[in-house]
Amino acid sequence: MDFRYDYTGNLALLDRPTVAFFASRIVSPSVEEQALRWAEECCATGSVVISGFQSPLEKAVFRLLLEARHPVIWALGRTLYRRYAPEVEESLAEQRLLVFAVRNARRTGWQTAQTRNFVIASMSDESVYAINEEGRISSLDTLYGLEAASAKPVRLFQSC
Repeated sequence: MDFRYDYTGNLALLDRPTVAFFASRIVSPSVEEQALRWAEECCATGSVVISGFQSPLEKAVFRLLLEARHPVIWALGRTLYRRYAPEVEESLAEQRLLVFAVRNARRTGWQTAQTRNFVIASMSDESVYAINEEGRISSLDTLYGLEAASAKPVRLFQSC
């Protein structure tokens, strides 16, 4: 795979099966529970989880995956950070993490987040969505619609 982004970490993770994870900023408790259960189950697979890990649920999944020592690809909608939290540094040192910058912006804004999400979707073999379905429009709706219409496996967690 041609990879032309600024990065730090293990590029070999790109050669493994990948599953993208996207979550709205606000989701129902049942959707959150399903997503966390999925992340725990994912730790028993060989798939690498790729995400921007920005929403509260995405951050919770990121922490769960790091604690389980599962391989992760973290796509930033901004330039690379200069310093990382100790658990991130540990994952980088153990070659369980790849961090890359989709855009060369100082901060992640709506436009850079959209670009990042579309790049993540294009890089993944399958996708998982935890979208707020309770009346609020999510910027993930369009991406989910495009992916759901494709031949790629796409999963949506829904409120029970």
